[in-house]
Amino acid sequence: MNFMCGVNVACFEKVSAYMLGMNFVRYYPLAGLAFLILWVLGKKTFQSNRILESFPKAERIWYEIRYSFGTLVIFAGLGTLSILFANLGLTKIYIGAEKYGIWYLPVSFILLTIWHETWFYWAHRAMHTPALFKLVHVTHHRSINPSPFAAYAFHPLEAVLEGIYLLLFAMVLPVERSVVIFHTFYAMILNIWWHSGYEFFPKGFTRGVITKWINTSTHHNLHHSRTHGNYSLYFNFWDRICGTNRPEYDDYFDEVAGRAERSAGGLAGVSPPMATNSQGSASE
Repeated sequence: MNFMCGVNVACFEKVSAYMLGMNFVRYYPLAGLAFLILWVLGKKTFQSNRILESFPKAERIWYEIRYSFGTLVIFAGLGTLSILFANLGLTKIYIGAEKYGIWYLPVSFILLTIWHETWFYWAHRAMHTPALFKLVHVTHHRSINPSPFAAYAFHPLEAVLEGIYLLLFAMVLPVERSVVIFHTFYAMILNIWWHSGYEFFPKGFTRGVITKWINTSTHHNLHHSRTHGNYSLYFNFWDRICGTNRPEYDDYFDEVAGRAERSAGGLAGVSPPMATNSQGSASE
């Protein structure tokens, strides 16, 4: 599709239709596939990989699916706005690797990933201040024991905060269209993974010299069940240097991962704890 179609009604309609279709066609099938494989078909097979023993009620999953719908619409709107800004010359989105060279494609992807990680950490941490948490972020945190559909279950204002980073980046640094598309797909996959409720990394992963800087599904699941701490996204950089990792994270991860290893070895594992919020009440 030709995104550089000008600033007119016809262009707006084409771009917005594409953005809506792309967001919905990617998110619901992939989140649904993760749910089907882990939560339905593989419920017994992957039980030892489950982070929390309990499962949320069906109403909570439908809640996540409904709020994800609104987020997808907002993300599509932000994507459309980015393209219209590009047509007005207000962003540096471009088409064709030859403009800056093939070498710049991975460089721009790395820069975009670093920016997203930084934006997410500080915006996320800000949303945990009492006023913003009560007004905005509590919508996402009602999923104490999240399913894959919780990945995009945001309050509309949070959805804007979650998505605006891309437009801000493109207004400052050049980024090729395919890099943007790949980045958003990559970010969505990881977000679904972090909300899957299952852990597949091996015991000791969070203590490795290199691997300790990579986040895990347990890291974000612990954030949901304990409310505060563990604010980072792809990597464990900002949490580590700012001291905001949950103090029990490494031991908790080893307990979860170790249970799966014991099960694979034919030994009985220790059941994971029930999900609780910061007040200690059981999850839904």
